[in-house]
Amino acid sequence: MIDAENITSTSLNSSLDTVELPSPITLLDFFFRHIYWLLLVLIGCIGNGFAIIVFGQRALRTTIASMGSNMSVYPFLFYMAISDTIYLFVLFCLWVSNYINLLHRPVVCQLTLYLTYVCNFISAYYTVSFTAQRLFAVVKPFRVSHVLSWYRSRCLALFIIFIACLIYSYLPFLIGIVNGQCFSLKHLRWINELMDIVDCFVVFLIPYISIIVMNTIILISLRRMKQSPHEFLFRNHSQLNKIREITRRNASRKMTKLLLAVSTSYLIICAPYASIHTWRLLYGHKIVETKLILLLEKYFHSIYQISFAINFYIYILFDSKFRREWKRLFMKLKINICHCFRHSSFYDNEDSLNPNHSSNCEQFQLMDRNSPCTILTTSGFAFGFKYK
Repeated sequence: MIDAENITSTSLNSSLDTVELPSPITLLDFFFRHIYWLLLVLIGCIGNGFAIIVFGQRALRTTIASMGSNMSVYPFLFYMAISDTIYLFVLFCLWVSNYINLLHRPVVCQLTLYLTYVCNFISAYYTVSFTAQRLFAVVKPFRVSHVLSWYRSRCLALFIIFIACLIYSYLPFLIGIVNGQCFSLKHLRWINELMDIVDCFVVFLIPYISIIVMNTIILISLRRMKQSPHEFLFRNHSQLNKIREITRRNASRKMTKLLLAVSTSYLIICAPYASIHTWRLLYGHKIVETKLILLLEKYFHSIYQISFAINFYIYILFDSKFRREWKRLFMKLKINICHCFRHSSFYDNEDSLNPNHSSNCEQFQLMDRNSPCTILTTSGFAFGFKYK
C-alpha cells in the first residue's frame, strides 16, 4: 500500500501488510482499503464538483464584485475544491491499486506523491489565508473594503499554488521504484526523512498554531461586538448609512461563521494524524515503534482524508448564499431538461405527422448543403443547444 501523505509512512504501512493481524484489525483494514476509500472518493468528488460549479459561475462572480470584501474568500474556496478533487483522484488511484498495479510505476509513482504533497500544502494555507482575511474583517471592519477584494484573493490563491509546486519540486528526484514498490531511493533516504520533518512543521505545526490563534481572536472580537454593538457598528454613523452598515455587518458575520466552521472542522479532523505523525517523525527513532502506534497513524491518516471531502457539506449547512446558488443551479438544470424533452417531443410529433419529411430532408442535404431544409434543421438544433 502507498500512503499518499509521505514516503516514510509508506514503508510503515507496507510493513503492516506483512504482519499477521488479529481478525478485528483485519476486518477494519479491509473496510478502510476497499470500502471507505471508495465511499470517500464518491462523496467528496460529488460535493467538490458542485462547489466548483457554484463558485465558478459568472453570476456569482458578478455578485461578488458588487458586494465587495465579504465575498473575497470565494476564490480560495473555488481553488480549494479543485485541489481537494485532485487529492481524491489520487486516493481513487490508491483504491484501484488494491486490484491493479497502478501506482507502483516509474512516472505515476512520483506524480501521485508530488500532487499529494502539493494538495496538502494548498489545503493548509488556503485555510490560513481566508482565516486571516476574516480576522482583518472583524478587527478592522471599516478598512476591509479598501484592502480585501476578489481580485487580490484570486492572485494570492494562485501564488500559493505556485509556491506549493515550487517547494515540492525536489520530491520526484528522491522517489523511485525500489523492489517493485514506490519508495524513497536508498542513497537519498536521509534527505527524504529530513524533508518530511520540515514538511510537518510547514504543513501542520505553523498552520495549526496560526489558525488557532486567529480563530481565538475572532471569537473574542465577536463577543465584544455582541456586548457593545453600537460602539463597533455606529461609531462612524455620520459617514455611513445605518441600514446599509447593518446589512453589511450581518453578511460579514454570516461569512465569519462559515469560515470558522471550515477552519475548525479542519483542525478537528486533522489533529489526531498531525499529532501522531509529527511525534513519530521527531521521536520515533528513539523508541521502539509498536504495532499499535503504526495502526493508529494509519487509521488517523484515513480520518484526515475526510478534510478533502467535507467542505461542500459545510457550505450547505452554514452559507445561505451558497444554498441559494445551489438551488438555482438545480432549477436551471431542471428547466434545461424540460426544454430538451419539449424539443424532442416536438420533433417526434412532426415526424409522425410527416414520415417522409426526414428522408426528403436527408436527400436535399446530400444534394445541397445550403438548402433551406439544411438551414432549418441546423438552426433548430442550434436553438436547442442554446437553451441547454
